[in-house]
Amino acid sequence: MSETTSRVQVEQQLIMYAAGIGTWRYDIDRDVFRGDDLARHLLRLEQASEPCGLATLLESVHPESADNVRRYFSGEEDGTETRTIVFLLRAPGEIRFLTARARWLPNPDGSAGQLIGTVMDDTEHQLLQQDLRQRENWLQTLVNGVPQSFMYMDKDQHIVFANEIFLRNTNWVGKDVRGKHLSEIHGAKLYNSRTQYIDRALRGETVSYEAMGRKGDGMGFFHHEFKPNFDAHGNVLGIFATATDISDRHEIELKLEEKQQELVRSNQDLEQFAYVASHDLKAPLRAIEVLVQWLREDLKAYEDGDVQENLGLLEQRTRRLGRLLDDLLEYSRVGRKVGSIAEVDCAALVRDLTELMVVPEGMGVEVSRSLPTFTTYVTPLEQVFRNLIGNAIKHHPGPTGKIIVACEETDELYQFSIADDGAGIPQEYAERVFQMFQTLKPRDEVEGSGMGLAIVSRIVEWQGGRVWFVPGPGDRGTVFYFQWRKSAPESGLTSITEATACRLAEK
Repeated sequence: MSETTSRVQVEQQLIMYAAGIGTWRYDIDRDVFRGDDLARHLLRLEQASEPCGLATLLESVHPESADNVRRYFSGEEDGTETRTIVFLLRAPGEIRFLTARARWLPNPDGSAGQLIGTVMDDTEHQLLQQDLRQRENWLQTLVNGVPQSFMYMDKDQHIVFANEIFLRNTNWVGKDVRGKHLSEIHGAKLYNSRTQYIDRALRGETVSYEAMGRKGDGMGFFHHEFKPNFDAHGNVLGIFATATDISDRHEIELKLEEKQQELVRSNQDLEQFAYVASHDLKAPLRAIEVLVQWLREDLKAYEDGDVQENLGLLEQRTRRLGRLLDDLLEYSRVGRKVGSIAEVDCAALVRDLTELMVVPEGMGVEVSRSLPTFTTYVTPLEQVFRNLIGNAIKHHPGPTGKIIVACEETDELYQFSIADDGAGIPQEYAERVFQMFQTLKPRDEVEGSGMGLAIVSRIVEWQGGRVWFVPGPGDRGTVFYFQWRKSAPESGLTSITEATACRLAEK
């Protein structure tokens, strides 16, 4: 061997030693294992004779790795391919991983001869690999606990990990989706429908939308969200994607939409009926009123008997039916014919109303300073005040009395109150008084169509509030409360609350 060759070999050996790589040789026929100083140190063979046999080497190997090492050195898998094995070393108080790489040098007859290789301490790398696998398992367990479909894809739209719900929905259960492009998972048609949202997320935008999606062998309706994942410099590394199954909610919304359309049609039919009742039926009523006037003129001479009284009753009944038809039309228009939005000074509104009403001289209407000024639909609010104040006046048993109009404010509502000192209303009528055509006294005693409080209830519910009453202080009189939202609702039937819509449908 030349001096140059020898120097090169020494340099190579020094480089390998510096890299922590030891060299060794094993002769299977003679069961002889030789290693350089580093190899003997790594394999814990410093105290063993040189050379030693496989049995001596196995004394340093951990029992869990002994069978693998024995097969590795057995010559059963001969040939010229490089073979690698990672095994545990028997080390007191610690675990050491060694990685050996070697090739067989066959005998002239082709049988296994010598195994020549290297060995290095790979503990740090193997522990990092173990930690990585544990973290991956932990992450997989975590994402499997997410109650909706969840996956993460890199910026090239290749899936990095996904949870079990995603696998079930995409029908990839039991298959490895890691590394596959999203188009391969969803198919071209479904993937193309989502590229616009993916592109926006890759530009740094959090995107949410609702659409049909795969659900096993069928389809479902999902709420999708794409949230970009950024590096320290603000560059998008990938996208977190969730899909929440809202198929049941979507089906309920479709049914509610159908019900709402039915309610719209029903309301239109009601308004048409009310119009016919108000317009067409009033024509014969007007004719009857004229006939009553004619009969009064023709029968002036008949003062005795019941003729004049009966004519009076007929005239009274005719006027009552006319008012009933007017109120029925008004009831059908609640939430549709609402007028304009304007700033309302409620105190001034109530004072103006009382001046226009026929208020007995002994009846006083007190307006509290608590009444607000705010922007809302004027006509519906005026109608509620007029009906409730008029109701208190009409049903007061005495010639003198007092009505107090006040208000309390919450974050979203004004809660108005109209209190009187009249006879009061028994609590068992709490629901009945707000129904159509209901009166607490015979109509011959108190004139009315029985529609006033029903109209109040419908207006208040239309704009998101409620109306009720309680006994007044000392069980004297009645206090009516109604709530009015600070923000004006949209006009039309579509703004009626779900609960109100259901109640109206039942009516």
